[in-house]
This record gives sequence, structure tokens and C-alpha cells, in this order.
Amino acid sequence: MGDEFRNQVTRLVAGTLQLREGLPRDAASEFAPALADMESSLDSLTGLAKCLDAVVKPGEQVISDLGDVIERALALARPWLHSEMRISVAGRSGAVRNRSGAVECALATMLVSLARSPDPATGRPARDLRIEVFSGRGTLAVEIESDGGRPLASSTSSWRWALAERLADVVGATLEPLPDRVGASLRFQ
Repeated sequence: MGDEFRNQVTRLVAGTLQLREGLPRDAASEFAPALADMESSLDSLTGLAKCLDAVVKPGEQVISDLGDVIERALALARPWLHSEMRISVAGRSGAVRNRSGAVECALATMLVSLARSPDPATGRPARDLRIEVFSGRGTLAVEIESDGGRPLASSTSSWRWALAERLADVVGATLEPLPDRVGASLRFQ
């Protein structure tokens, strides 16, 4: 079923691009925002399908460079984030056990969840996310901190958190809210 879903999304992407290219110039500029929104939504669906695949049919375990994993996570999350979102990354060195992109999907899901959680005092969504890597004796943690509100960190109340937890489980990692600030940590042993 996942393969069929991906095939349908691929057809929609191709049709959207064909429509954009086939429109007369004056009509294309009129519909450009709608077409860009459609393309972004389709990119989001493609990323979501990749993440669901990583949970349902995890592949072989591989060792992945953490810097590459973070870059792929940012690319997966980008369609879901507002255009003014600022993301900084401190530290990218290390390697993690990964299966079918589960780690980048977990990180992308955490990024989106934090970005979409409004600050309870002001009601504004997050504008800044900070990714930081910490390594110690036998452990590695990737922390994402937000200037927005706390996401619902319970698999019973947030489908994004539930998905991130399942993705973390696939690679033997744990997902935890940060106790002293708004954010989450993905920890590897």
C-alpha cells in the first residue's frame, strides 16, 4: 500500500510540474503561489511516506554520518516549516546506527513538532530552532531546542511525537522532552 501511495504522489508531482510548464506565461504567474503550495504539500507527503516506510519496513542497519543525517532531516522537514524559520546547527560529528532513514525521519518529525508548537504566553509559533550534538562515554545525543512552546510529548496526544518515538525505537534510541527548556533529545547508547 505504501508503494502505491508513493506512486500516486509521484504522478501528482509530475502533473503539477507539467501544469506549471504548460501554462501561458501570464497565467503561470497568476497561479504560481498555488502551484508552489501544491508542490510543497506533495514534498511533505513524500517525506511522510518515507518516514512511515522506515517504521513499517526497516531495512538493514547501517552506520550513518551524523552530519549527513542532520542535512537529510532538514531537507525532509523544510516543506513543513514556515519560510521565516531559522535553524542553527552546533556540532555534526559522530555516527549513528540507522535503518531506512529512521534517524533523519525522527529528527525531521521532532523539528516539525517543535516548530508548530506555539508559545503559550504569546501564541506565536517558534521562529528559531537549534540542533546540538553531545557525545560522551558510549552515548550520543541530538538535542533540538525551540523558542516556541512545548509540543505535546505524549504518543496519545500527538501523532508526530508517536511517529518520532516509533522511529527512535527502530534504531534503539530514546526520545525525551528536554527537562529544563523547550525541546527534545534523541539519545543513542
